[in-house]
Amino acid sequence: MTLHQKNLVVLLAATYLALSSTPLVAIAQVTATPAEQVDLLIQQNDGEGLLKIAKQLRSGVVVSTDNSLKVPNYPKARQALEAAVTVAGIKQAEAKLQLAKMLLSGEGGLVDVDRALGLLDDVVKTGNAEAAYVRGQKLASLPNRAQEARDNLNLALRLGNGAAAFELAKLAGSTPEQATAITSFGLNLLRQRVVRGDAGAAFDLGGYYRRLSDKPDDQKEALAWYRKSAQLGQANAVVWVARLLGNPDMPFFDPAAAVEQYQAAARDGSIEAAEELVRDFTDAGPLKVPPKVYDVWIAKLIDAKDATAVLYYSQALQETAEQRRLSSDQLYEATMSGDVANVEDLIRIGESFRDGAGVVIDQTRAANIFRLGARNGSNAALTRLAHLVIDAPSLRSQENVALALEKLNGLAAKGSVTGQLLLGDMYAKGVFGQVDETKAVELYSRALATAESVEVLNRLAEVYLSSADIEKRKKAFPYIARASRAGSESAMLKEAEAYANGEIVEQDFDRAVTLYKEAISLGATDALVSLANLYLSRGGESAFHDAHEAFSDAIATGNREAPVEMARFLKANGKLDEAIDRLTAAARKNNSPAAVELYEYLSERAQNPNVGADWLRVAVKTMSEIPREKVHLASAMLMPTDIRLNLQGASMLRELADAKIPGAAVALSNVYIEGKGKAKDVQAGLELLEQASQKGDVDALLKLGDLYMDGKYVEEDGEKAVGFYRAVIALHPDDPTANMRMARAYREGRGVERNLTVAATYLKTASDAGSRMATRDLGLAYMWGSGVKREEDKAVQLLRSAAQHGFVFAWGDLAETYGAAIGPDVDASQNFRLNMRGAREGHVSAMIGAGIALLSGFGTQRDPEAGILWLERASAGTGWDAPDAMYRLAEVYKYGIGVDKDPKKAREWELRAANAGSTTAMFHLALELEADNTDASKAQAIKWLQKARALQHVQAAKKLKRMGAGDMSSASMQGVEDDGVEE
Repeated sequence: MTLHQKNLVVLLAATYLALSSTPLVAIAQVTATPAEQVDLLIQQNDGEGLLKIAKQLRSGVVVSTDNSLKVPNYPKARQALEAAVTVAGIKQAEAKLQLAKMLLSGEGGLVDVDRALGLLDDVVKTGNAEAAYVRGQKLASLPNRAQEARDNLNLALRLGNGAAAFELAKLAGSTPEQATAITSFGLNLLRQRVVRGDAGAAFDLGGYYRRLSDKPDDQKEALAWYRKSAQLGQANAVVWVARLLGNPDMPFFDPAAAVEQYQAAARDGSIEAAEELVRDFTDAGPLKVPPKVYDVWIAKLIDAKDATAVLYYSQALQETAEQRRLSSDQLYEATMSGDVANVEDLIRIGESFRDGAGVVIDQTRAANIFRLGARNGSNAALTRLAHLVIDAPSLRSQENVALALEKLNGLAAKGSVTGQLLLGDMYAKGVFGQVDETKAVELYSRALATAESVEVLNRLAEVYLSSADIEKRKKAFPYIARASRAGSESAMLKEAEAYANGEIVEQDFDRAVTLYKEAISLGATDALVSLANLYLSRGGESAFHDAHEAFSDAIATGNREAPVEMARFLKANGKLDEAIDRLTAAARKNNSPAAVELYEYLSERAQNPNVGADWLRVAVKTMSEIPREKVHLASAMLMPTDIRLNLQGASMLRELADAKIPGAAVALSNVYIEGKGKAKDVQAGLELLEQASQKGDVDALLKLGDLYMDGKYVEEDGEKAVGFYRAVIALHPDDPTANMRMARAYREGRGVERNLTVAATYLKTASDAGSRMATRDLGLAYMWGSGVKREEDKAVQLLRSAAQHGFVFAWGDLAETYGAAIGPDVDASQNFRLNMRGAREGHVSAMIGAGIALLSGFGTQRDPEAGILWLERASAGTGWDAPDAMYRLAEVYKYGIGVDKDPKKAREWELRAANAGSTTAMFHLALELEADNTDASKAQAIKWLQKARALQHVQAAKKLKRMGAGDMSSASMQGVEDDGVEE
């Protein structure tokens, strides 16, 4: 059977080697495994036997006669030592020393420093040099224990432990001369012991030079001493020889020799050495471990039930869902039982559960693993635990929060910027209950006083920017400017926006332009779009030219994303032909995304999915390896009626879906459900989604929920839809999309009983998880008191946060609060500024608001030319409110608002608005046609009124009734009164 035919179930079948026939117990007990012998020896109160078996269990028991790897059993070793220390005798002190080491390292259970120090103190009193050294070394790391540490280390040195000299030299209070003298003494002492054949002394010398510096000479000296230690019989020294030979930064780097040394150590039983070989092969490391070597040791590690090997092996296999679940369970159980001693491996396993790399994603398990590492003193595990607790409210258990708080406080007290930053994040995100901005600012400020950190500067800015108080928001600007000067791209964009808006700093368009250009030079395409919008917001004859030039300059410098962004900009401004020309030029230069966008524009203009399909073939030839771009291309290939393109696109999507690329399985199901490119087969599409959902594909579960909630392609079933959304939340409690869907279900009472309070709870979860839409909706809930207590300040704060984090609709919501006194008092200038923010980011309603303000002078200086420009841009959009912009333009020319009256242009815009679906335009166009008082014009008027009535326009229905051209019998129009109803 080859390696790749092995099933992970082999993990359950590892065999233990019985001890040789030492007459420790009765004949019937000789064949018991070492782990089983612990219980027998405890019953016999055999202290010496318990110590012996504990050492064997701690160093590892050989797996089998065919597998020389030694597997430690830390929990059982610890149990044996716990029993041994209670048995008086000559071996009791040694048992206490061994147990103390396990308590300090966390082997087989939690770290217990206090108890370990107590046990070591007992052993030190017997004159044991190693116990004095271990105790002194640990005390040196604790606050206010320096003198005790010095006393213990001095005793260890007097008793002959040379390594104690190195620890003494590092203690605070030692002068450079004293440190040099004591280090020399320790080195000489160790060298003398090596001459006498002491392998441990040679190992200590290797460690000293290895840690001394990264200089090649010191590392070479370390290598020499480790080799000497290995020659004298120190097994661990061989692994360090391999590690030093395998360091690509050293001149003596020798990968082949390193591999051979690792293999030698592994053949001698070292699990650690076998793991290094497997790790290098899986990660394509510098040693270039041959596949044959990997196959040998991965098989032996799996046979040894090694948790790290399970992780690497599961990554290498195409597992079934059941195998994946089984291996995930085994890996987690092995990790939590203490089988993973290497902290780096512990963290890697935690990250795998966090990210779903090779195992079934499970953030709760990830948090538990990181918590285990944090308890055992790993700051790397602590920071990962803290990030999970901050980002995922469902993981904010009392245990997780308390541990993170305790450990981070310890880090912060030592001046750690990371500790202070993460503590600040916890207060800023409300991890301890309510958001505490004051405490967050205090911690961020402490971190900033320690080091000028761009990350901390941005955090401080975000806290102030999230405030509803304009004076507090102004405090953000100095931090933004400092982070911008330090090279932070995001801060540079914020600074440019601040100068463009003139809210938290005096408006300075030229400065904003300079900053945007600087960000563009660093490759920030977002800055390019913002700059173009800024030019348009200023108005004037050169506005469009300047924006156009900014895109052209970016394209000339080779910005790959600029052609597509420029095309979208041109299309939004009614220049589709030029957009197509730009995309054509980029597509001819092998820009695959441009070719896909070009196909979409050409087919949309022609209203024919086959027009421009050749550009999809070009895109395939120049396809990038970016997964989202491949999904976009494959989805587009399903649109034409070319069966070859359809099949190729479907094949690409299957491959991407198998690789679990987000969106691929859903796009593939659309082939069948929506009939893209081939005959519709809704059932086949549903089966694809079901298969993907059974593998934990969140996108597929959400798609199934949406299908049953909307009822367009399948029979509507709200309860079934809610079941799929709940399945997502069971996998990922903080999934923002699923929580948003549940909020909608409870808000509308679809699939569940209507409950606005529960809806608000789901919105809060989605908002905390980063959903800008949820933050906006939660803000509106607080504005209207929908399911929560009405709080205008909190509403404004949430709306502003959503807007500043990219949800452009929120700018319009904010503008409305200041323009209509829904929340705060009316503030015309604030209303205009907020509409301009949304307009520059492409929000059509905000464009309309900004345009009307510029035309009327509401909150800003009148600028009719700029106002018309924004209305024209809004009318070129594809959203539901674009027809409203068209009608506004009709009014501009009808009444001469900022321009000369032009009835012809007014009628053209009114007709465009009516054709685009504006019922207001339909109604007023009908009134004007009726006023023309001809039979033809009256007939046209009736047609427009009928269209408006079909779209629920009340006044149109009344007008038809008065004209005798229609009635109010439509069910949708029943109950409408004639009196007191205005449009």
